[in-house]
This record gives sequence, C-alpha cells and structure tokens, in this order.
Amino acid sequence: MRRRLFSFFGLTIIGLAGVMSQLAGASSSSAQSPAGGPQASKPDWVAARSAVEVPHLTGFATAQSTGLIDITALRPGIAAGLHILPGDHVQAGQVLAVLTGPDIEAARIQAQSNLTSAIAEDKAARLSLAAETQKRADHLATNQAVDAAASAVQSAQGRLAVARHALAALNMTDELVSPQAGIVQTVTAADGDALARGAIIATVQPAGAAWLRAVFYHATAGDLAAGIHGLFQPASGGAAIPVAIRGALGIAQPDGGLPVALTSPTTLPPGSSGTVTLDLPRRSVILVPTAALILDQGRWWVMRHGAQGDQPVQVIPDMGPGAGQGFDTIIESGIQPGQDVVVVNAYLLFHRGIAALYQPPN
Repeated sequence: MRRRLFSFFGLTIIGLAGVMSQLAGASSSSAQSPAGGPQASKPDWVAARSAVEVPHLTGFATAQSTGLIDITALRPGIAAGLHILPGDHVQAGQVLAVLTGPDIEAARIQAQSNLTSAIAEDKAARLSLAAETQKRADHLATNQAVDAAASAVQSAQGRLAVARHALAALNMTDELVSPQAGIVQTVTAADGDALARGAIIATVQPAGAAWLRAVFYHATAGDLAAGIHGLFQPASGGAAIPVAIRGALGIAQPDGGLPVALTSPTTLPPGSSGTVTLDLPRRSVILVPTAALILDQGRWWVMRHGAQGDQPVQVIPDMGPGAGQGFDTIIESGIQPGQDVVVVNAYLLFHRGIAALYQPPN
C-alpha cells in the first residue's frame, strides 16, 4: 500500500513538473520576436539633436479706439531725419525719424559681421555636403558621414536665419515709425536731439479703424519687430483675424510685459479682446528628451553618457517662447548635438551616491 502511494505521489509530482516546464517554454517562446530571436532592449540613452523650429509667442490683446499714439525711441540714440510738424498726415509704417550714434553703428557693424560669417558657414556646409554625397556615390564615404554633413547644413541654415533676423530687428529698432495712418498732433523732439530709451518724439491721432494693443511676456524688442505676422482670436469666438505688428508702444511695463500695436487688413470688432499668436522667425535649437532633465537645488542637469561612464553635466534649458517640441526640451547651453544623454533612471543615477551619506557607522 505504501509503495502504491509513493508511486502515485511520484507520478503526480513528475506530471506537475512537466506542466510547469511546458508553461515556462511557452512563456519564453512568447518573449521572442516574430523572427525567432530575442527582442532588442531599448537603449538607456539617446543623442541630443539639432533642429530648426518656428517658435510662437502668445499675448493678450484688446481693440483700441482711435486715440493718440505715442511714437517712442526703443533705444538711446540721436534723432536724425525728424522733419514732421503738427498737422502733417503720416501713413502706416512711415519712418518719422532714425536713431544714429556710435553705439548704434557699432551694433550694426557687429550684426553685419555675424551675418557675413553665417553666410560663409552656410556655403562651406553646403559644399561639404555635396562633396560627401559624391564620395558616397563613389563608395568613399559612409552614410553616417553624409548624415553628419546634412546636420551641419541644417545647423548653419538655422544660424543664418538667426543672423538675418538679428540684423533686421536691429534696423527696425533704429527706425521710429508710425504704427497707424493719421495726423501728427504734437512733436516733442527736434532733429539732432539725443534721445533716451522710451523718449516720446511725437503723438499721432490715428485715422480709420481700430487697432490692437497687445502685451507679450518672455520676449525681447527684437522678437517684436515691425512686420511680424500672427493671428488674433477674439474671446467671443469666431474666425481668427490676421494681424501684423506695426511697432512697439514704449519700454517694458513694470511687470515685464512689452506692449505693441498691431493692425489688420480686416475690420476689428469694436471693444473686442482676445489672444494674439505671433509666428517668430525660425531658429536653430538643440533638443534633448525632457525625461533626461534633472532639477537639483534650482539648477538643471543631465547625465551625459560616454566612454568614461555616465557623468552629470549642468545645462540651461530655454524657458522662453516655444521652448519645447513634444517630449523634447530646448537646451541653450551645456550639451552639444550628438552627445548621448541618459533617459532611463537618470534621476537615480544622478543621486546614486546619496545612500552613502545616510548609512549609520559600522
């Protein structure tokens, strides 16, 4: 009887072991890829990349009646070409005076030099890409070399766009323009006068339809140059209305907001308010996954992966307008395109030595 019981339990254990073996085999086979091999694990780091983006800037705007508009200097300088008189009719966008002086001329020369360098860099990058492409066709270069040359062209084009925008913005801030067509009411400066930033040179009574007064934050005067286009979305609903910046309305407000005047080719609803979204010029940026960023004691870090292992590197994220693209964050400095950053457990790696600080003595 005992032998029969032992035999029964032995067969039962052997049967269970077989079932477990089959289940384990099924689970291991299900963990394989359709091709039969093991699934590739996702890497713990990715490379920072360069990109060209079109940032957007949004601000609150209200339609204004045709009241007086102050024409102000956006930077210190000497007024030149100021020949208007009270009663003169001016057109929208008409230049009423130009700011000159040693500082302005030096800034213009520097901006022109930067543009010349950017043009030369763009030309050299294009020639390098053409050479690498031809070498690949002759089996003398790899796809990686061509991709690197193409990335260099993209970066050079971004810097060229930035340099052109900087020079255009500088020229815009040197010109004192009337944002609206109208009649000059007062003139408070003369040709050759030294003007401080924010000094009023004239007031204009606009003629015709209303205009928009918008306030933008986290922006510079260069971002809000005359001629930049956008859309005004009335808070009451309805279709968006195309608008364009006509000029700045003086220096920044105490809360940091920059007021500007905008006009539209269509009629603006009287007394309406809403939001204005501007399309800023294209710029070249460096992107890293947001998951790679670590905030520690008010500073931002990433774990850079390299031949020496994972090392913490301080970075400066761009918190300005359009500072993100999906799950990526724009980095101003601290990392270069192509450098690997850790995205899996980056925060734990950054603080991997914290346990040693709290272990009790042996």
